[in-house]
Amino acid sequence: MNNNMVTLCYLSIILLSSSILNGVSNIAFGQAVPLIPLKSGNLTLDKEIPLFYKCIQKEIKASANVNDDPYFKSEPTKAEVFKCYNSTIIGSLQKK
Repeated sequence: MNNNMVTLCYLSIILLSSSILNGVSNIAFGQAVPLIPLKSGNLTLDKEIPLFYKCIQKEIKASANVNDDPYFKSEPTKAEVFKCYNSTIIGSLQKK
């Protein structure tokens, strides 16, 4: 009878832990939200930020099968962010 109680207690702890962790992971990994139109008063910035995000999306699609980590199938790597930043934001500043 004592072994059954210990087993039942362990199973209860495991079930409770998994339900708590499942709730926490749902909070931590939220859904993507649509971007709102920019109206910062800086016309260059308002023009370049959407181009930056389009570049990021293009880079993610281009490298979808390169990395084994499933996280990077929908999120950019640091190198992709730097590449897009340099080509859009810094590139537009150098043209001036």
